[in-house]
Amino acid sequence: MNVLVTGGAGFIGSHVVDGLLKEGLSLIVVDNLSTGKIENLNPNALFYQQSIEDEEMMERVFMLHKPAYIFHLAAQSSVSVSVRNPVEDAKTNILGTLVLLQKSVKYGVKKFIFSSTGGAIYGDNVKIPTPETEIPNPISPYGIAKLSVEKYLDFFSKEYGLEYVSLRYSNVYGP
Repeated sequence: MNVLVTGGAGFIGSHVVDGLLKEGLSLIVVDNLSTGKIENLNPNALFYQQSIEDEEMMERVFMLHKPAYIFHLAAQSSVSVSVRNPVEDAKTNILGTLVLLQKSVKYGVKKFIFSSTGGAIYGDNVKIPTPETEIPNPISPYGIAKLSVEKYLDFFSKEYGLEYVSLRYSNVYGP
């Protein structure tokens, strides 16, 4: 079974790739290496160095590999960059994700696993621990983009039956 991991050369994505390969799955990684590192890539995964916003290239990846599952970790992940340049942030974090969602519907992806964010969606003044029922209050373009994608996922689920999971990480750390 083919699994597509976007951002698979990044800190979290490379660990996801390693874990999925241990399960015997066939992995396709798409990463533009803007923040990911080539040395993070597992050599047992097929790698495409490209941007998720490139609709033509993503069409080729989906057509060739027909992934059953997508782990979407590719992102412009800097809050400060999103504040300085919200258009560029939205290109990757919203428009790039929409490319993936449209291809997912077209090619029958079974489940879309989205790497969202915790703190940037809830903003300041949240209860700790934060319950899932807490009302989002993003205070940066990055948080707004991640919340927008969660809303698009809900739309694609209701409109096209695309199953999804949104993971709201807090603070990640490690090797």
